[in-house]
Formats: sequence, C-alpha cells, structure tokens
Amino acid sequence: MKSRFYVLLILSLLIALTACGDVSVDTEGTDTATPSHSTESVNSNQETANNEETSNNEIANTNEESESTEPSESTGNESDNSLKIIGKITYDRVGVKSNGVGLDYGGMTKETANQVVVKAIDSTGKVVASTTTDDSGNYSLTNLPSNTEIKVRVYAQLEKSGTGGWSVKVVDNTRNSSKYVLEGSLISTGNSSTRRNLHASSGWDGFSYSKTREAAPFAILGSIYQSINKVLKADSSATFPPLVVNWSENNVAAGGSIADGQIGTSHYNFNDGALYILGDANSDTDEYDDHIIIHEWGHYFESKFSRADSIGGAHTTGDRLDIRLAFGEGWGNAWSAIATDDPIYYDTMWAGQSGGWSMNIEGEYKVVPGFYSEASIQRILYDLYDSNDDGADTLSMGFKPIYDVLVGKQKNTKAFTSIFSFIKGLKDENPESNSKIDAILSSENIETIEDIYGDNQHNIYSDMSVGDTVEVCTSIRYGMGSQGNHNIFGNHKYIRFDVNNKGTYKVKMVQSSKGNSDPDFALYRVADSFQQYQEARGSVPNVEEASYTLVSGSYILDIVAWNPNETTPCFNITIN
Repeated sequence: MKSRFYVLLILSLLIALTACGDVSVDTEGTDTATPSHSTESVNSNQETANNEETSNNEIANTNEESESTEPSESTGNESDNSLKIIGKITYDRVGVKSNGVGLDYGGMTKETANQVVVKAIDSTGKVVASTTTDDSGNYSLTNLPSNTEIKVRVYAQLEKSGTGGWSVKVVDNTRNSSKYVLEGSLISTGNSSTRRNLHASSGWDGFSYSKTREAAPFAILGSIYQSINKVLKADSSATFPPLVVNWSENNVAAGGSIADGQIGTSHYNFNDGALYILGDANSDTDEYDDHIIIHEWGHYFESKFSRADSIGGAHTTGDRLDIRLAFGEGWGNAWSAIATDDPIYYDTMWAGQSGGWSMNIEGEYKVVPGFYSEASIQRILYDLYDSNDDGADTLSMGFKPIYDVLVGKQKNTKAFTSIFSFIKGLKDENPESNSKIDAILSSENIETIEDIYGDNQHNIYSDMSVGDTVEVCTSIRYGMGSQGNHNIFGNHKYIRFDVNNKGTYKVKMVQSSKGNSDPDFALYRVADSFQQYQEARGSVPNVEEASYTLVSGSYILDIVAWNPNETTPCFNITIN
C-alpha cells in the first residue's frame, strides 16, 4: 500500500471513567502515538468489504478532558449484533456581547453538533461502524464487536444523501485540506453497551486561546446547518451541492497564497465553489460570527440555487454600487438576518476578539438609499420577510416567496441580476402585494419597478441593432471603487441587441470623447440561458474589439472604461 503523510488535529475529548494515558493520533490507518499537530506516516487503504476506508488528511487532537464514558441503560451481556455505543456530541459557542461589539466568552454556551459524521474506529484503524448525529446531537453506533478496543471519531462534516441532502466539510487550507476530527480514546467495548459523550472546547482560558480551538469547525457547521434548515422549510426537496469550507487559525486578512492562509477576507469563491473563513485570533477570526458565515453561505446559495452576476470587488458603506454587486451583497446581508431571525449583524475582531462592529440590517441610517445601495437592498429583502411592521413596511411574506423568485424568475432572468429583476419576479408571483412592495421601494428612494431592467430608473441599459453604431457613455462620477475595481454605479453600461442569423460578428468599442482610457467589454447570451463569452480586455488605448461566433438570440454587451481621465468617457459601439 502506498504510504502518505497526514496531519491530524483531533479536537479534544473527555474520558471521565476510563483514563487511557497517551492517546494515538491516526488517520484510519496504523495507529502511532504522536503529539497533536504532528505529521504522521500511515497506510492508505481503499474502502473494502472489510469496511476500511481511504485515509484522508485529518487534523486531530485528543485530550482526556473532553470525553465522558459511562454504561448505557442496557444491562447484562449483549451479543455483537446488539452491542452499541451511544452518546451526544457538543461544542462551545461564543456569542457576541450585548452591545454587538466583541465576543462574550463569559456567556459561552454548549451547543449540540447536529447531523455530523461519527465513526467507530478499532485499534487497527478499521471503520467498524458509521452514523450521523440527529438534531439533538445524539448518535448511536450499532452492531459493535464485544471486548474490542474502539474509539469514537467525530468529523467536522455534515452528510446526508438523497433528496433534501447535503455534504459540507470543514478543512484546513494551510494543511493540504486536512479534515478536522474530534476523537475519543481507545476503550474496550466489553460486553455491555456504553455511552460516550464528546465535547469540543473553544480553547479559551479566560485570556487567550491557550489550547486547541476544537469548537471552531463545529461552530461554522452549526451556522451552515441553520441556513440549510431555513431553505428546507421553504422547499423540503431542496438538495444541496457539496461544499468545502476552508478554515484555519492561519487564515489572515491579507492577500497572497491560499495555502499559507492569505485569504484576504472571509469569502465565497465563485470559481472553486468553496468558502474561506478567517481564523486569525487577536486580529480577525470569524468562526463565531454567525452572520459572516451565513452571509458567505448566501453567496453559495446564489451560485448553486439561483444566479449571481455580481462583479465583486471591494465595497464600503455609502458606495453607489454596480446594480449586480449591490444585489449580491444586499442579499448576503439580508440572508444572514433571515436565516437567524436576528437583524443584528456583527463582525468581531482585534485583541482578544474584544472589538469589531455591528449593524441593524433593517434599521441602519440611510446614507445613499437607492437601487445601487447594498444597504437598501438588505433592508428591502428583510422587510419583505420579517413579521414586524415598521415605517413603510406593512408586509410579512416570510421566506418562501423570496426563495421561489430566487430559484425561478431571478435564476432565469434575461437581465443582469439586480433588485429590478428580483422585484419584477416577486410582483408577478404576488400581485396582491404590489402596492405594499412599492411602498417599501419608495422608502428606499426607488421608483416603482415595472420591468427586469429598471428602464424607468436611470437609463442603465441601451438598445442597438446589428449593423448600427450607438454612442454610450460610462461615468466615474461616483468613483471607481475603493480599490479601483470599477464596480461603482455608472462604471459599466449595458447594451441590448438581437442576432437574427448565426454567424461571426465583430464587436468594436472606440472612444468618441476627447479623453483617454482602456475600454473593455464582456458579452452575454440571454436567449435560452445566461452565458458569458470570453471578455475583451486588450491594452490598446481608446479602442477594443473582438469577434464572436453567435447564434440567433438576445445578447447584452457590458462595457467599461478602465482608468479614464475624464468623468464621462463616451464610446461608439458597432456590431457587424
């Protein structure tokens, strides 16, 4: 068998009745007594009829203070087909202080780890039994052999197959995507069933994280499972594509190598479909910031269940954003409040996680309300959902109508995803609520939405025909983004056109105003599905062109001028 190296970080365990001395760290292969966080050579075995499974990288730590063992309620000798280990899996959760700033370690609670994978492992590393916890954190490993040394291993992994199923695992991106595992000690099964309760501790000693932060990956899963449950209440048949969550105490708020933990910030990566979560204690770590976790999971939902056209990039309070980015970020914020039924969004950070900031999703001061404001979008979406009437909000729709639009009309819209496409879909499906929806929009300085493009709002889209030339002007009146991402409203303009015959078409963009810039464009087909063609991003000043093989249908051209030296650069657009 091919030998591999595995890093194990087994998250602490409590053995109350039976102390086992030194506990081995393994990866379902040969056990070797090693300290936690060590690198270990083990055998890699494919899963066989013997129930041996492939060894994967695992991060594990064993601590005798985190597992309790006691007899179960059964009495007398039991046969192998009735012998079992039952128990409860729990973890520490740290909430935010009452003022919404900093973690409240004094108010730490013990939460149940629901729907996580639990396995019984013998002394050779063989998987003897496998199960998942229920929604109370209880597990039952059955049909165990008698008088056999068995340890209980809990994975930071949610798993359920079939309709309404999910597969979510937390790994360490700085250790070759090693899994996080909470592991007990090898104890003989004897002749009677036993109870083994395992608990993942925060690692906080009152002043700092002096011990392994065992609870962190389970806290992240707790927030994600909360999101999953909210979706299932709207659609019990929803099936969730696999998700990998990358969390490490080495993940820092700096750009660079993901393998070194330089993830920039907690985010969902639309390219690899994974979450990346900060873990840098005394600076910015997000495992207990449930609104942050759920916000990023909201982007996963958009990507997998709906559609996300957001162009991304840095954004700050008061920005007038590109309509696609405004909706994506506004949705993420609103979703965190919807999933938790808590409008107080917080992000803890700094020394001892004692600082940070918070905001009220529906009650923040309106800086620049409008269709380009993520704050307006979050308030609108949460007002549509919640049961509280306040101000212009007299509507309480719950989540299902919002869900139905996101997975239906929003997913299939022929416009870019924005508040326009969403509200048009919502009004079409809930005409009896139109006047109340309009009142909420008006309170955010948004005119009545009548179509998916917002054509009555601000000339966001233009129209042209193949063979014609149209002049379109972009704008940097409101800036180019805090990091020059050109994701501010007006930086991009959208041009609609139809193709009647299949063929090769040349798109050309030439600056017609007197200034200089680097024009670029992206082309999207919107007839049957929303499909992006390769972007045209040349470096020739004042001109951009590209040829495409197009079939008949409708298209949108997204144009942008990079680093213009005038506020309103204009361009002649031709399609031949």
